[in-house]
Amino acid sequence: MFFVIEGAQASAQHGDEVVSVDQVHHPSHCTRILCYDRATMRRGGRNSLLLYLVLNIIVSAATVLAVLMVWERLRPQDTPALLTAPVGPTAAPEVEETPLPTLTSTPPGPAGELIEIAAVIGATDPQQEYVQLRRLGEGDLSLAGWQLKDEDGNVYTFSKDPELILYKGGAVLVYTRVGNDTPTEVFWNRTEAVWRPGEWATLVDSLGR
Repeated sequence: MFFVIEGAQASAQHGDEVVSVDQVHHPSHCTRILCYDRATMRRGGRNSLLLYLVLNIIVSAATVLAVLMVWERLRPQDTPALLTAPVGPTAAPEVEETPLPTLTSTPPGPAGELIEIAAVIGATDPQQEYVQLRRLGEGDLSLAGWQLKDEDGNVYTFSKDPELILYKGGAVLVYTRVGNDTPTEVFWNRTEAVWRPGEWATLVDSLGR
């Protein structure tokens, strides 16, 4: 290793102090330089590299830690899952059945063997109530002069002209309200209800049987 010192050339030795020529003649204007050998420079270089690596490791660790902390603060919080159960078919509410008003027909007799009172519908409502009569026997049956009665003395008499004929398996509806007769529907032409729950409905033939 060589150093130029104020125009003079000298070789540096380990631990030696090199003094310029001008230092001898001009002590007040000379410069002292300490020179070290190559081994000393290598040790210094290794120490600097080691320090650089340590600093890089510390900086990298601090960076990763800072990124993780920022991510933890900014990431959306997981919403707690709600406990759910499979939903099965909704059970229909139990409806307490209210018995409909019923009317009792006359005990079987001569007329009962030919025709029956099948049902009384809409009792107590004059616009809705009617009685269904159904043919049971064989052949055709004329209802001319037959009567349908309740317990209060209300009587409906089937017309003789035109004559209503029931065929085997046929039926006729006797409505309480006002209306026009047809082969399957006849009207009592009343404005008040006839039938009430629990009373007897009676059907007799033209001879009152």
